[in-house]
Amino acid sequence: MTAVAASHGHDGGDPGRFGATRTRVAMVIANLVNRSGGAERIFIELANMLVARGYEVTCLHFEEEEGRPFYPLDRRVELINVFPRFKSERRWPWNMLNSKRLPDRVRRPAEWHLKKDPVIHLLRDYFSHSRPDVAISFLPPANTVALLASVGTGVKVIPTNHNVPARDYLDPGRWSTNPHDRTLRLKALRHAAAIHVLFPDFGKWFPDALQSKIVVIPNYVSGEVLRHQPGEREKLILGVGRLAPVKKFMTLLDAWALLAPRHPDWRVVIYGDGPQRKALEGRIAELGLGDSFLLGGSRSDMGEAYAHAAILCHPAEFEGFGLAPAEALALKMPVVAFADCPGVNQFVADGVNGLMVDRAGGAEALAAALERLIVDGDLRRRLGDNGPASVAAFTEEHFADAWVELIERCLGRR
Repeated sequence: MTAVAASHGHDGGDPGRFGATRTRVAMVIANLVNRSGGAERIFIELANMLVARGYEVTCLHFEEEEGRPFYPLDRRVELINVFPRFKSERRWPWNMLNSKRLPDRVRRPAEWHLKKDPVIHLLRDYFSHSRPDVAISFLPPANTVALLASVGTGVKVIPTNHNVPARDYLDPGRWSTNPHDRTLRLKALRHAAAIHVLFPDFGKWFPDALQSKIVVIPNYVSGEVLRHQPGEREKLILGVGRLAPVKKFMTLLDAWALLAPRHPDWRVVIYGDGPQRKALEGRIAELGLGDSFLLGGSRSDMGEAYAHAAILCHPAEFEGFGLAPAEALALKMPVVAFADCPGVNQFVADGVNGLMVDRAGGAEALAAALERLIVDGDLRRRLGDNGPASVAAFTEEHFADAWVELIERCLGRR
């Protein structure tokens, strides 16, 4: 396992240093259009960073929805959705696959290949004809197809892992319910030039045979967030993230139902969107909390929100790298989270820059921690003041330098 020691001077992407042709990087992700999640933001921002360093960057995605990314993409980055071609080439014998006479051991792999092989073939065509020097894939659905597509093309693929590996590779309800998909997620990694993870603990999960390929590059606090300065704090608790069960915003809502009658001058706002919105809206109405528990939708200028809110509550079950907690800490906002949440407990410490709660205590324990901060302004300030130092290492410059170092190393230049 390697933690990339970033070089400085920004010379890795200089198109003149390694010859007249610029280094070509293909970045691959399954879904990108209007996606406001953390991984999608890192995908776009890494593309922007690399093109700014002199690389030629193409972003490839494969989804039925047409449109632009939610986050701003540098105009020098080429964006290609391969799905229209993929759709026109599909000829799937669904009647045969739906036959009850086929055993699962035959039917499930066949289903996977009939769905994914057209994408794999299109990516292989792109790799063979466009000849990128390196491909960087984001998240398991793209990692698997990019790795399989690279076989025989000479393109070096770096799959990136943006969550807890045990969840991404073993959870039967995550990414695909097809067991053949889970088998290939891990098996395909043998084709990787390097395997990116966010924290050293995450890298230790992978088999011994892959350990020499593991590279640790944590995410970063966005410069867009850091340009804001902490201001006058409102009586406001923030939640930030996709509205999905894994984020446990329903637990925050239940905690707020216990607190709202005692603190009528405080509010909770959750920024983000997702499949759980309607369920949350229904529960908010049922509890009669529509005036104090608000769903703010997706927001691009989160720095402004962090600068003026008082507390970030992040009740997620797990994270790869908790972008919202890291950004909140950078702007001196204390964090309340569950102590067993990986990707957050690496940099949020109980009583230092936040309060970490025993998940077994549920909504009641979360409410108790929030109330400690609601009633104690001095504690909020003390924990908040410790925030910036705890995330000082997570900078855009280090992130970009580390990726340049990794790309050049994979190409034998370092």
